[in-house]
Amino acid sequence: MGLEIVEQVEVPHEDSIIMGDEVIPYVHHQNPIIMGAEIIEQVQVDQPENPVIMGAEIIQHVEVQPEDPNHWTIRKFLTESDINSSSRLLIGRNEVLRHIAPFFTDNPSEFCQNNERIYTIVYDVNTHTGHTLTLAKWKTNSFVLINNWLQQFVKRRLLMVNDEVGLRWDAYNARLEFTVLRRHEAEG
Repeated sequence: MGLEIVEQVEVPHEDSIIMGDEVIPYVHHQNPIIMGAEIIEQVQVDQPENPVIMGAEIIQHVEVQPEDPNHWTIRKFLTESDINSSSRLLIGRNEVLRHIAPFFTDNPSEFCQNNERIYTIVYDVNTHTGHTLTLAKWKTNSFVLINNWLQQFVKRRLLMVNDEVGLRWDAYNARLEFTVLRRHEAEG
């Protein structure tokens, strides 16, 4: 009858794929995608654990998590001048240059030169309200939030000396976000 061994093939992995006379080594991937006779590696998506797939596109599914207090890039304990009739929130120069300016310019040291002002929405993540304020640079090179700070934040949120607040730039929505991280507990 003439059985003949044509070629002895060593199978590299027990899950090899045999297509016709050809042995294709199969490297085990987590949940591989098989399209026709082709194996496509499934790429791990960094962010979501449960991506939403529409057609051939993976759209990230974002779950709302409790607010992480360490995610606020600018943190400040309020002083008397932040809550009194000065009607401004003083923000340190380094914090603004490090955490806000890069969203506006490639050279943060030039941010808000020549008395430029940035009119922005300041979104209060605790109350889900947006307020129009102005970020300005003083001659002392410090930055301040002005125009409605006292009314829209201090009085509305009943802010007090030593309350800790957080700020961060939300690039996706092009706005500054605000939160009260911790209330100062009165002694007594």
